[in-house]
Amino acid sequence: MKIRTELCDTEEIVIRCRERTEKIRTLESEIELLLRGDNEMALTVGGTEYFVRKTSILFFDSCNGRVYAHTANQMYTAPHKLFELENLLPSQFVRVSKSAIVNINHVASVRRSPVGNGELTFYECEKKVYFSRSYFKLLQYKINEMRFQK
Repeated sequence: MKIRTELCDTEEIVIRCRERTEKIRTLESEIELLLRGDNEMALTVGGTEYFVRKTSILFFDSCNGRVYAHTANQMYTAPHKLFELENLLPSQFVRVSKSAIVNINHVASVRRSPVGNGELTFYECEKKVYFSRSYFKLLQYKINEMRFQK
């Protein structure tokens, strides 16, 4: 894939492709988010609100009625429920269990268990998330689609 910038009188972004794949759709949504300013999310820690880039979030999980957003170095409280986040987040975020949504761009490894839940690890941190067997096919499909398409 080539990237080329041309200067002209109007501002327009054109994507030329053979097929509108999930990778292209993700690129479109990321560009739209950047243009709208929706690339950050307001999250809190101890009463202080932080604006965190969605791309730096590893995963969301719920525990004791609260939803937490995890980056490599921090854990924040999110103002939404998981089912609301599914509609607000870009397509690289995938539901992997009843209590977790993962950013597949940060997944370093997937370990399946023959019985029970599997385990996901992330690049450059020691955090882990467990996924349910019922969500594995969707997770596998999304990982293959996002990472291995031409």
